[in-house]
Amino acid sequence: MHVSLTEIIEKFDQLVHEEKSREEIAGWAQQRQIAADMDQLEYDPKNEEKRLWRAITYLMGVDLKDMDGSYLHSMEDFIEFRKKMAI
Repeated sequence: MHVSLTEIIEKFDQLVHEEKSREEIAGWAQQRQIAADMDQLEYDPKNEEKRLWRAITYLMGVDLKDMDGSYLHSMEDFIEFRKKMAI
């Protein structure tokens, strides 16, 4: 399986613009985690592996909810993370 910086940017755009659900984005990221666990994930560009992996692990949690059923992360959190990661 392959993951690129362009693809990560696209996922953040889809999340922030609500083009895909949080659950869909988290599921996409979880598929990449499974591939990584099986040593079958390729990073593009290779020199950005750490940054790409950090973004994937963040995206895996975008659908997490608090005990009252509300989401733990706001849209502002997603935007701030993206800025911090420069993606």
